[in-house]
Amino acid sequence: MLCAVLLFLSMAVQAQNQETADSAATDSLVRVIGWFCKTDTLEYTFSQVVAEVVGTDTTVVEAAGNDFRICVADSTKKGYTMQLVNTDVWQRDSTSVKGRMTLEAARMALGTKVLFSTDEMGGFQEIINWKDLYKNALNYQDKLVNRIFYEHPELYARQNIDELKKQIKQNTEELMGSQEKITNLFHQLKLLFAFNGKVLPVGESTVENAGTKFHYIARNGALEGEEESNENEYQLYAEMTEKEADGTTTNYFYDYAYFDDGWPRSVLATVEEEKADKKVITQMKINWLTKAW
Repeated sequence: MLCAVLLFLSMAVQAQNQETADSAATDSLVRVIGWFCKTDTLEYTFSQVVAEVVGTDTTVVEAAGNDFRICVADSTKKGYTMQLVNTDVWQRDSTSVKGRMTLEAARMALGTKVLFSTDEMGGFQEIINWKDLYKNALNYQDKLVNRIFYEHPELYARQNIDELKKQIKQNTEELMGSQEKITNLFHQLKLLFAFNGKVLPVGESTVENAGTKFHYIARNGALEGEEESNENEYQLYAEMTEKEADGTTTNYFYDYAYFDDGWPRSVLATVEEEKADKKVITQMKINWLTKAW
């Protein structure tokens, strides 16, 4: 769902880019361009919470997050090569067998280098070393299954370990068996660099595409409440509503703040899916922790 929305946002804003460049040359513009440099290093924290609302009752059904570090490994005229390393991970469900295995596998992968590319403006493109990541995932899960069966030998009476490993390998293939599949797993990177390469006029604008309305507000200048913010930083707010034939309504809200060199300061994304009997709210946050050159 997130990938489809980001694709729409890209199409909607790109449709205005040429018109903006031609007709608003003297107006104030917000240009989301990554002026990144080799060895730039930023640390971020990412969290995702999913909640269901039925009447007046709200239940959190999923909560997870991680800390990660991004370093620019190379910079050329065609774009950037960057390295991501997860430094910490957590999740709300850490007691069930599935939750414990998911968390342990993620912890085993801490420190793994993920190489990815962006275009010359900083827009996210793809995961480069996906084959290594796929092999590592299989290795981590194999070691994890061996350890769990060693710690709980009673499992041998209930589950054939070879059959379990075969099923896990099949599931991993379905989830991570190609560059495209692995790239789609890193939605925090797609979210982080979603607006890079876009040019937006300062103020409020509305774009309509295939019956879907996209509204955004662009501001430049120092960010309120941020003592270290300067007049060259900027902020974007976007919202979109989609209505399905079955009556389901989905609302999307995005709030971005950027440093003056195009590195994202923070991202807040909220997706509200309203059905007849309940509302499902997914909220994702990305905040910078440190920034170095």
